[in-house]
Amino acid sequence: MSFIQLLTQYPAFVPSILIGVLLVFWLAAIVGLLDFDSVGPDWIGGHDAGDVDGLPETVLALGFDRLPFSIVISAIGLYWWLLTMLAANLLLPLVPLPVWLGGTVLLAAALVAAVFLAAFSLRPLKPLFAVNAPATRESALGKRCRILTLSVEENFGQAEVDMGDGTRLTLQVYASVPNRLARDAQALIIDFDAGRKRYLVAEFDPP
Repeated sequence: MSFIQLLTQYPAFVPSILIGVLLVFWLAAIVGLLDFDSVGPDWIGGHDAGDVDGLPETVLALGFDRLPFSIVISAIGLYWWLLTMLAANLLLPLVPLPVWLGGTVLLAAALVAAVFLAAFSLRPLKPLFAVNAPATRESALGKRCRILTLSVEENFGQAEVDMGDGTRLTLQVYASVPNRLARDAQALIIDFDAGRKRYLVAEFDPP
């Protein structure tokens, strides 16, 4: 069976749709139309290192806490797609079941395996996202940052701040509208909204 045939037939086309959606999302994030952590449930309240109360036990057991939802779902989707494609090509023809039934069992088994593979492969990345919240909030306030998204709105925006010790942090930000904040513009971090886990920024014109 050719790759295109496999891609467009059941069951492989199901995770292929998810991969297509994820590709569109990441392209939009790359060009600055979206911030990569703006979609999905806020599992840890903005990646606070110790704030895990109320998290689903499954999330904690798998180690998905302190990881952005977009990263987790992308890893699961990729593994699900790869496993489904391989199994549909190699195993499904050998299974003495109707395609719809064998394909459904294959999809479920591949999804379970994908979740565990994603948990295993993403675990080393957790330190990159687990930031000590009190220290970050206090030290980021008053600093200049560079806008990463194409615009900054009241519920949208992302910026990079140099902490002065060689560390660069990517923060979720917001600003009152209208404003002139656009990609690569300089802004000043002036407040932190604990409810939304976002930093308030304002336009900054260097002297």
